[in-house]
Amino acid sequence: MKKAVAILTAILLLSIGCLEKKDKNPPYLKMIVSGSEGNNGWYVSNVTVFLNATDNESKIKELKYRTNGGTWFDYVMPVKLQKDGIYLLECYAKDGSGNEKYANMTIKIDKTAPSISFLNFEPGYIYFRGKKFITPRIPRDTMVIGKYTVEVEASDALSGLEKVEFYIGDSLEGEKESAPFEFDLHGIGIYNITAVAYDYAGNYNSVSVLEVQLFIRS
Repeated sequence: MKKAVAILTAILLLSIGCLEKKDKNPPYLKMIVSGSEGNNGWYVSNVTVFLNATDNESKIKELKYRTNGGTWFDYVMPVKLQKDGIYLLECYAKDGSGNEKYANMTIKIDKTAPSISFLNFEPGYIYFRGKKFITPRIPRDTMVIGKYTVEVEASDALSGLEKVEFYIGDSLEGEKESAPFEFDLHGIGIYNITAVAYDYAGNYNSVSVLEVQLFIRS
C-alpha cells in the first residue's frame, strides 16, 4: 500500500510540474512596410503593411490592428494605406496562453507634388523695363528688355515646401527656402525660364516659359 501511495504522489507532483511549465513568453510580432520611400521618412506611393506573428510554444489566437486610434480589426490580409496623410498603425498578437505582444509604427504618405506658378510672368508679352506690354504673335513672342524680377508662388500642404530653384536655360541661377520666391533675369539670348518647387517628401513640380528672348545687360 505504501508503495502505491508513493507512486501516486510522484505522478501527482509530476503533473503539477508540467502545469507549471505553461507558456509565459509573448509571441513574435513584426510589421513589414512596402512602398516607395521618398525623403525625410516620407513615402511617395501607396503603402502596404504586412503583419507577421508566430509563437514557438503555442499557437497565435488573435492578430489585430487599427489605424489612428480607430476600431480594432482582425488581420486577414495586408493593410493598404492609399491616401496622403500621417498614420499611426498599431497591432497586437495574442497566443493561446494569453500572452500578448504590441507594436506600432508611424507611416507618412505624401504622393502630391507641390504647387508652383509664376505670379508676374507669362508667355506672349514684352516686358520692357519692368512693365508688361501686349505683343503681336511672332515666332518667339516672349521678350524681356531691361532688368526684370520674376516672382513665383509655391506651396505644399502636407510635408511642407523645402525650396524653390530658378533656372535660365539649363543653368541653375539660385534657390530659396522661404518666400518671397523671386529671381532676377539676366543675359542676352533665347532661353527657357523655369522654376522648380520641392517638398520635404521628395516630390517636385515645375513651371516654365519657353524660348524667352532676353536683352538684359549685366
